[in-house]
Amino acid sequence: MDPYQKLVERFQEVQLLRSTSAILEWDQETYLPRKAVSYRANQLSYLAGKAHILTTAPEVGEWITTSEQKGYPAESDEAPNLFHWRRDYDRATKLPVSFVEEFERSAAHAREAWKEARERSEFSIFKSHLQKMVDLNKQKADLFGYQASPYDALLDQFEPGATVNTIRPVFADLKSALVDLVQAIASGSSDTEPLAGHYPVAQQQSFNQVIAAALGYDFDAGRIDTTTHPFASTLGPDDQRITTRYDEKLFQMSLYGIMHETGHALYEQGLRKEAFGTPLGNAASLGLHESQSRLWENHVGRSAAFWEKWYPEAAQFLTDLKRFDPSTIVRGVQQVRPSFIRVEADEVTYDLHILLRFEIEVGLLEGSVAVADLPAIWNERFLQLFGLKVPNDQLGVLQDIHWSIGALGYFPTYSLGNLNAAQLMNSASADIAGLNDALTRGEYRPLLDWLREKIHRHGQRYLPNDLMARATGESTSAKYRIAYLQQKYLQRV
Repeated sequence: MDPYQKLVERFQEVQLLRSTSAILEWDQETYLPRKAVSYRANQLSYLAGKAHILTTAPEVGEWITTSEQKGYPAESDEAPNLFHWRRDYDRATKLPVSFVEEFERSAAHAREAWKEARERSEFSIFKSHLQKMVDLNKQKADLFGYQASPYDALLDQFEPGATVNTIRPVFADLKSALVDLVQAIASGSSDTEPLAGHYPVAQQQSFNQVIAAALGYDFDAGRIDTTTHPFASTLGPDDQRITTRYDEKLFQMSLYGIMHETGHALYEQGLRKEAFGTPLGNAASLGLHESQSRLWENHVGRSAAFWEKWYPEAAQFLTDLKRFDPSTIVRGVQQVRPSFIRVEADEVTYDLHILLRFEIEVGLLEGSVAVADLPAIWNERFLQLFGLKVPNDQLGVLQDIHWSIGALGYFPTYSLGNLNAAQLMNSASADIAGLNDALTRGEYRPLLDWLREKIHRHGQRYLPNDLMARATGESTSAKYRIAYLQQKYLQRV
């Protein structure tokens, strides 16, 4: 068999193992009994070890080298697949299988410890597990190798080519603009929840399904479930699942959680199914992935056009909404108010949560921040940035799942996603005649088709900045995000 075809078959086999792991992880987040955690950790560790052995076998390196020597054209499918297989192989072979197994086993236990710690608002329950995940990530960075910061080695897993030095200047521009913008808007904000009411979970679930389907989510290839922390998960080429959480006083929590995760699922459902298991069947990066979720959640979902279209139907499902007119709802979902929880933050202050995490994570990896000091450091920096005193660990350092699963280096992709979303919407508005009118009518297909053409169908054919340049004419910039927020919010002041 041709070496390239051997690579395709090998990585399709690896994808079978990884997608099986994804099913087990999805189950752990949704339905797994607590007493089953220890055995689930062993299952995930076993599968991760087997996948690692298959991807790092000596013959894989030989097949890659032989295929590279054939000199496939840059525009072929083979060339980008080989580029990423080489990149991943060179990195993966630096990790002993024992390390991979230990990482997965530790993450499974840490995730459960985080759940208990968050529920009881006691960081001490999670501290030793977090220390373990930080130590393992430091070890991983050392094994991968880096030039300037160990954080670079981890960030590159999620956003190829990005480094602390390339991101910091962009984030500095964003932070400066956001601080000024929040101060300008502050006088018009409220300390109350303007749309608080009684919204039974069943009513929210019904309306959320209508919205997800309207955006283009294929329910024959997915489903919605409830979990502690919203997420989207791809379990197979025709199995993209999304989750959310509910508050019967605030319908926005589940609705915008669903719109966010639907954006992720739409990206996955727009990838080439026949390429599943190869780089061309994967998203370009997490920064691009987050651009899809933030685009649908905020640029579409928090707009006046969205509520002009969906208010009548929303009021039928969520009957307590009848107390408000559409303009009141728009002001409510666009309210700018510093708050404790990232996933519930308004779209102006959201990036401040990411900038806080980014600096803390860099400190954890570089040694300037100690795990034991995290609650105090979090609370101090949060007060400086948001002007809010954190009342407990649940609303502070324990609010998010990512550290428990060892995903350090992930958080910057959220803000990169916001930047990409604004830049993509700017280009889509220029390319698609009558886009605003279509969105007002609830016709989302033109926008989805544009995203499929510009982003989804390419998979990992291009590196993130190159893909953004092809789609919008330039690499990722903060200026479109800043302009979007200023136009949307300053005009109300």
